[in-house]
Amino acid sequence: MKLTYKEKEYNYEEGQTIYEILKEEIDKRDKEIITCNFNNEIKSLNYKPSQDGKVELLDYTDTEGKRVYVRGIMYVMAMAINEIYKNDAFLTINYQLDNSMFCTFDNIEITEEILEEIRIKMTEIIDADYKITKAHMTVDEAKEFYKKEQNLRGILQINKETKETISLYYCNDYYNYFYGVMPISTGYVKVFELVKYKNGFLLRYPSKSNPNELPKFNDNRKLNSTLQEYEAIHKVLKLDTIYRLNKRVKEDGAKETILLAEALHEKKISDIADAIKKQDKVKMVLIAGPSSSRENNFC
Repeated sequence: MKLTYKEKEYNYEEGQTIYEILKEEIDKRDKEIITCNFNNEIKSLNYKPSQDGKVELLDYTDTEGKRVYVRGIMYVMAMAINEIYKNDAFLTINYQLDNSMFCTFDNIEITEEILEEIRIKMTEIIDADYKITKAHMTVDEAKEFYKKEQNLRGILQINKETKETISLYYCNDYYNYFYGVMPISTGYVKVFELVKYKNGFLLRYPSKSNPNELPKFNDNRKLNSTLQEYEAIHKVLKLDTIYRLNKRVKEDGAKETILLAEALHEKKISDIADAIKKQDKVKMVLIAGPSSSRENNFC
């Protein structure tokens, strides 16, 4: 079989990975190449092609390459926290803020000392360059697996009736579920920073334009305030994760959840109307929402 890269053909045998086939080309870039596009599909460097194809090697300056990097650094962070605290720390990766992920602990107060401890452990894991591999299980095998485990990482997959297998990423004795391609080892995600922020912390990573340095953080306070408001609401309702939302729908049906969401949304619109009424000089109000939202209009 043949693999084409930059108009050059490489012969390979079934069972070889993209990395093994193009090792010389990839190693020239010293871990800059983080993923690839094989026949117009984003694949891991550990992907084993079984047909002729054309491949493009992607680094951090490519959108898909950055996504793989971000997944990788989140995985390393979660792995470091697990090694330090085992199952005693409940980490939530909330949302993205300007080349950063805003994270919180449900049961631990964030301090500079804690962040430094996590940073040191992450650096150790990155420097060790541990392999990250993807394992697949049948749903029945996964159910048995989770009976023995004290952690629910990835258990959401077994609730999908149409899903025949589940996948987990393994590194040493640590496992976790991420949707999408992951770096093939921990050594690919060297540039990061942990910064205390609000009631949590930021996991910072480079911009696409400069993969080797962290950019200045631009704090969008209005966006963050809005996101935190909705995070707080969903935590009170115990609907702050997909697992909890699916569990609620499965137990009680979706009707009550939908009605509650609608009521909260209508209250927000009412609050906006009250704020407008207090301002005498307003002549036009524009209300924008998601695509197809009934609030996509102006009045």
